[in-house]
Amino acid sequence: MIEPTGSRRDAASVIFNLPGYHVIDAIDLPLGGRRVIVRADTIEAGCPECGVVSARVHGWCRQRVKDVPHAGPAEVVVVKPRLVCAERACPRRTFTDSTAELPLRARCTSRLRQALLTAVVDQGQPVDQVARNHGVAWWTVQNTVNTAVDMLDDVDALRVKHLGIDEHRYRRVRWFRDADTNAWRRVEPWMTTLVNAASGQVLGIVDGRDSAAVEGWLDARSQAWRDRIAGACQDFCVSGRFHFLVRFTGAG
Repeated sequence: MIEPTGSRRDAASVIFNLPGYHVIDAIDLPLGGRRVIVRADTIEAGCPECGVVSARVHGWCRQRVKDVPHAGPAEVVVVKPRLVCAERACPRRTFTDSTAELPLRARCTSRLRQALLTAVVDQGQPVDQVARNHGVAWWTVQNTVNTAVDMLDDVDALRVKHLGIDEHRYRRVRWFRDADTNAWRRVEPWMTTLVNAASGQVLGIVDGRDSAAVEGWLDARSQAWRDRIAGACQDFCVSGRFHFLVRFTGAG
């Protein structure tokens, strides 16, 4: 008889596959989608104030978060314990644990934020489209992108030889009234992503889609960094910017 060698988990938890949590219930919602109720695999956690580990449960609370779609919109309800700090001198009497997948006060799972970032940065989808597809607010997607930009590696320390440039519109066209002329002005919100063409690593994101935006980003790099660029590739719809790069870097 064949015996399983891995850990035993129920089928729902295996399919849902939220690291560190197991499924305790799942409900089909009347308007479509489903609500999945999960609980942490372990109760023991360290106090964020003093670090003393505790497993004494003060009570249970529920946290509602968004998750990646599973055959439709998915809402996750996390049943989590509020623990009593075991250190008498600690000013924090109770606390709730956080995980890599569900950070403190999170409204989305980390895997959903990664999916949003991949759709915008790697696939070039507009922010409003990504928000609709994943059932989240526009600002949730935009804040995820902004946070990723703030956490980019030190570009000047990277040895990049081939630069990749792509543009995409991150929301629909909008109209604004000019405060000086009182005339309506059409604004197309574009952003340009610069990547290492060899690895796909994002190097920077700038506003706009013209050569001035790219030129400003390149001007911020050192001359030695620019001299290492042997060539560039980009979206066909911005061929003018490609010619600019050829002249700027001396690639040919």
